[in-house]
Amino acid sequence: MRVKRFVAANMEEATKQIKSEMGQDAVILHTRYFKEGGILGLFKKNYVEVTAAMDHKASETKSGIAETGKSAPNYGKRNGFDLGYELMEMKSMMNEMTSLLETKEHTYHFPKLGQNLYAQLIKHEVEDKIAQKIVKNALGELAVYPQVSQEYIKSVLAETLLKPLKKSQPISFEHKLNKPLVFPLVGPTGVGKTTTIAKLAANYSLLEHKKVSLVTVDTYRIAAVEQLKTIGDIMQVPVRVVYTPVELKDCLQELSDSDIIFVDTAGRSHKNSLQISELKNYLEIAQPDATYLVLSSTSKYTDMTDTIRAYQEMNISRIIFTKLDETSFYGSIYNIACKDKYSLSYFTNGQNIPDDIEIADPVKLVHLLMKEYHL
Repeated sequence: MRVKRFVAANMEEATKQIKSEMGQDAVILHTRYFKEGGILGLFKKNYVEVTAAMDHKASETKSGIAETGKSAPNYGKRNGFDLGYELMEMKSMMNEMTSLLETKEHTYHFPKLGQNLYAQLIKHEVEDKIAQKIVKNALGELAVYPQVSQEYIKSVLAETLLKPLKKSQPISFEHKLNKPLVFPLVGPTGVGKTTTIAKLAANYSLLEHKKVSLVTVDTYRIAAVEQLKTIGDIMQVPVRVVYTPVELKDCLQELSDSDIIFVDTAGRSHKNSLQISELKNYLEIAQPDATYLVLSSTSKYTDMTDTIRAYQEMNISRIIFTKLDETSFYGSIYNIACKDKYSLSYFTNGQNIPDDIEIADPVKLVHLLMKEYHL
């Protein structure tokens, strides 16, 4: 058997080469598309590499008939060198095919710049489909221009990452009526709801000079109640502890002269449907202007999505991500920001009150994703 590789600009040209050199009976064993040339991994030309095989006896027989009309003579066995070379060619081809099967196919189709960007996103645990789409869109934008600077490339990558992200939705008083804005914070235990409420209350009370009130229905943790009371004393804002949904209704009425009321809730596992249902009763009484789901950025992405699914019946509309200072991977936040209907509102990145909280700017999220990326 004779094995040979042919490289051409397209499959049609490769087929012509194979037929010309090996005849009509040649068999294609393997096809691989690749790119070469270009600058900085861009503007490469497409090529196809085809590995074809042809049996020597068939080739000799056909050649003899074509030239003399007689059977070709039997020249005996091939020498050992030719046979060894062909075996090495076959082994190399099989290794390459195995590698293609074991490796994700899309990484072979990206030029170097695309592969680097893809690797950066996957490192941050961005979902594979989202990462592929981002890379393809970025390369598509860059392919329009024949020569670009590194600064321009980075700006295109940043813009491509920004496009799927919705605008952040922090607290706004733009459409406030003659009643307080009510904002409950819900979420699993340990994500930092009480500390986040303290930061928000401090910002709007001390810096924005709004009349703030605090309500807690988290009567399961004495420490949480005491923490909120201490915060209230320091900021000189009223703090109310509520034990039943009926009490919550009376409490909100009592605080009706407030500009804004933050409601702290007990941590609820997304796996406990009874606890979720109990919390839902409080929220129905509260009739909030927006319900904030608080998630820790250190949580697993699957746990985040399970939590969102469990809490969606509470009409959550915005998400706060806490503990950004405790992780180096931000792909989970990006996945949720891209896929889910809920807007990001705030990031928290420490324990300091009121400093360690900021509006969840999409530009900040992109910066975190690309902070250690190099072309």
